Amino acid sequence: MRLTINLDDDLYAMARSHAIATKTSISKAVGDLLRRRTSAASAPQTSSSYFDPVLGIQVSRSERPLTEEEIQRAMDDEDVRVMELMGLSSEAIEEALKR
Repeated sequence: MRLTINLDDDLYAMARSHAIATKTSISKAVGDLLRRRTSAASAPQTSSSYFDPVLGIQVSRSERPLTEEEIQRAMDDEDVRVMELMGLSSEAIEEALKR
């Protein structure tokens, strides 16, 4: 069925991201997202993760909220990976993390 709709910018971005991620048209992406939403509303939540089409990544749900320490550790780990890619020595990385 052919139909013209107006979407808010955030909804269009979500549909477009899903279309790009799944290599489909915007029309198919909107249909997929609507189907997913209606089936998710009627089915019990059994999965602890889901694909976020806007972020384009798999998102995990946790039984408990993350602590500030866990978040900081994850951010430090990411910083270390970036500095390693930049070719910094272990000593330079340690010094940078102390700041």
